[in-house]
Amino acid sequence: DLIYIGKSKNIKNRINQHFTGKTSKCLKIQAQVYTVTYEETGSELIALLKESEEIKINKPIFNRAQRKTLFNWALYQEKTPSGYIALKVEKADGRKKEITSFTSIQEGKNALFKITEKYHLCQKINGIYDTKKSCFQYSIKQCNGACIEKENSVEYNKRVTEFIKNNTFDNNNILVIDKGRYLEERSAILIENGVYKGYCYYDLNYQINNIEILKNLIIPMQSNRDTLSIIKSYLRKYKNLKIIKF
Repeated sequence: DLIYIGKSKNIKNRINQHFTGKTSKCLKIQAQVYTVTYEETGSELIALLKESEEIKINKPIFNRAQRKTLFNWALYQEKTPSGYIALKVEKADGRKKEITSFTSIQEGKNALFKITEKYHLCQKINGIYDTKKSCFQYSIKQCNGACIEKENSVEYNKRVTEFIKNNTFDNNNILVIDKGRYLEERSAILIENGVYKGYCYYDLNYQINNIEILKNLIIPMQSNRDTLSIIKSYLRKYKNLKIIKF
């Protein structure tokens, strides 16, 4: 039986940590391990996706925490009484449609602050700045006055909708291109109609001009809330990745 699954940029160092560590978990792994196998991915994104899927399928005894979702906080939209779309970070609720998700409330708050700043949204409407008057951003001309209804909801909501469109996979078809296992190789993950389909590798010398050819190379993977959250989180972290929409 598999007892532990993990990923690392330096697998040798990570294994040595487990085999020389003195924590209760390390000592148990040392006592029960029989053999170690590894698979090179070349891409941290593919490593994260494979780790998540393998843990859910095999349920290793020392990966207990990761069997459940890692993304317990999410960003939701709601309309204010004045018709403005507010963005709120809340405990994840499967009954509601989330825009994106986070591993902690602090990660969510930090992301919301950056989103509000980037799209010139209102800190008061998004619950970041508690006031009955205008928000601080309005005083430094980084908010257009939605907090005091100087900017109408139609114009304001256009920017919120633009953010949502840029950060959801709803019915979208995209390829995310990342590093491969060696210099002349690239990896690709496929999202089709908003669903994560899997990943593949291709040689740079073999130019992929036909999406259908690439789709035939895809190694199928499960699509669930965690996989989509992992991809969104990775795209937030690495903004210069090549993304092909089709």
